[in-house]
Amino acid sequence: MAVCLAMPADASNPASALRKRLLKLEKRGIMIGHQDDPFYGTTWKWDRGRSDVKEVCGDWPAVMGFELGNLELDSARNLDGVPFDRMREEIRNQYERGGICTISWHPTNPTTGKNAWDPSGRPVEKILRPMTAENEIFDLWLNRVAKFLLSLKTGDGKPIPVIFRPWHKMSGGWFWWGKDSCAPEEYQKLYRRTIDFLRQRGIEQCLYAYSPGGDPNETADNFMKFYPGDNYVDLMGCDLYGNESKDKYIKEMRHELEVVCKVAKKHKKIAIVAETGSRNTPDPTWFTTGLWAAVKDFPISYVMLWRNAWDQPTENFGPAPEKPCADDFRVLYKEPRSLFLKDIK
Repeated sequence: MAVCLAMPADASNPASALRKRLLKLEKRGIMIGHQDDPFYGTTWKWDRGRSDVKEVCGDWPAVMGFELGNLELDSARNLDGVPFDRMREEIRNQYERGGICTISWHPTNPTTGKNAWDPSGRPVEKILRPMTAENEIFDLWLNRVAKFLLSLKTGDGKPIPVIFRPWHKMSGGWFWWGKDSCAPEEYQKLYRRTIDFLRQRGIEQCLYAYSPGGDPNETADNFMKFYPGDNYVDLMGCDLYGNESKDKYIKEMRHELEVVCKVAKKHKKIAIVAETGSRNTPDPTWFTTGLWAAVKDFPISYVMLWRNAWDQPTENFGPAPEKPCADDFRVLYKEPRSLFLKDIK
């Protein structure tokens, strides 16, 4: 399948090289990812060289997720307490060991000054209007994001390619860029303005991901309602969690992926599961009889398990040595088509 790249195709372009690699790996299986994997786990924080995934199965995840929230405020740490200097270090480590990195961004509400989960004030409308305070501050925020992305380099100064996933879950009402806070046309302009700004700053190392929240009644029209256009998207995916029954999760995930993969094929994009997991993973076989059962038959590039927060007992979605699901995760690791770091080098 030919895939349309939002960035111009160029063999020397880091984003193009990453796209080609994703397509090649997709033929071999589905990569397993974990958010914030090298920073902390269920019982530890900030130690170097550690990973809950690695301590369960002996291997790093193929994909690692990182978060830029609070970078817009010129903070030294993100909204989960991760130092941005350490983040640069771990993105470089993951890339140089052969892994893939994806970056999300939950920025502060520029109208109220509260966090991303405050949907009030219709800030998107104000960002898009010239001469507003929100318009001016948003340019400052984008400049800080661009500066961070440009700082992602190997030891010998080469740019590190990453997947950037801004403005996700817009089909829900959780965030200030969501469906209850802006019209689809406004969202599309916000997304395009973000990517145009980064391109104008000379960033050629990013692929861009579009991921609405999962809908149990998903349709192609609903999935594409906020779509900013083929020139601005490289990957299409969904954010869908299995916090209720396993059967419900499998049914909803398979339905969602039927839509995602069909639309991705039509638009020549790479399909992914951008966020998933089961809170605290109470089912000891969830990774094989829930997650893998739901995704294994679909042509997707990767699934991203959400983080194991050391300071929030309910924010715990990946494997860990002390969890009842650890043995099952090792079974998942041995699946021929589940890809971890050693499988993609």
